[in-house]
Amino acid sequence: MNESIDSIQTSIALGLFNTKQQAINAHKKAKRVLFPLEYSNNFLDNFRSVRLSSVPYPTKDRQRGQADLDSVEFHRRKLRETGTTEPIWIAQKGNLHILLDGAHRLAAAARENIKQLPAYIVTVKV
Repeated sequence: MNESIDSIQTSIALGLFNTKQQAINAHKKAKRVLFPLEYSNNFLDNFRSVRLSSVPYPTKDRQRGQADLDSVEFHRRKLRETGTTEPIWIAQKGNLHILLDGAHRLAAAARENIKQLPAYIVTVKV
């Protein structure tokens, strides 16, 4: 469950769950899948294609800097060397998909032209 801590915190911050325990329980039931990637502004509700940029850019909550770019490069190397990376975390609320954790892995996958990534899908009741 350690790798899902960021995902749990994000799901609470986004208001997907009312309590930490609800978020934890939903994460425990997450299904692992190969998630198809479409690099457009609408394939994940909260992931914009500007995040695929190879230069720093401002975001609403923080400046995207060199540490982010370095992380993307780390995941690119991992994808080239092993063909995969740690699963990303996605909440599914009805037909809506919301990225909870894995933006750097998604950006790396886009640069490597990867069409799917392992993902945990956390179901959120509508």
